[in-house]
Amino acid sequence: MYRVLLTADERRSRVRAQAEAIVKGAADDHVVDILHVHQEVSLPDAEWAVGGFFETYAEEMADVIREVDRLPASVEAAIEVLEDAGMAYAVHETVGTPAETIIDAAAELDSDEIVLGVSKHTPVGKVLFGSVAQAVILDTDRPVLVVPNETR
Repeated sequence: MYRVLLTADERRSRVRAQAEAIVKGAADDHVVDILHVHQEVSLPDAEWAVGGFFETYAEEMADVIREVDRLPASVEAAIEVLEDAGMAYAVHETVGTPAETIIDAAAELDSDEIVLGVSKHTPVGKVLFGSVAQAVILDTDRPVLVVPNETR
């Protein structure tokens, strides 16, 4: 089995392009893990306010975010593409810093490849990918497929 980690942000056209790229290059043994990362809750005075219960408080806040912020439509777009192609998939969501969380999830899921979406940039912007994509590319030990988003 070949595991592909599809990183899903909130841009529907970007995530659809990623899913289509996976389908285009997939074999029968491919399984896709769709990962959506909610941003970490950042409360500067929370540790002081709750004393020694900060870790429990942070976990409860992460649960609240998962309940309030439903998965974005982009995840549904990826599911639609994968189902139309008859590909096996699983949806995962978590809270954290996107680049670090993507790398950790790839290790935890034992992904063989990470698929990232990037937006088209101006000629100057092409020198650098977005900060999340750049961090994942530089810090992972796994192959990364970078899929350009055709629309801005």
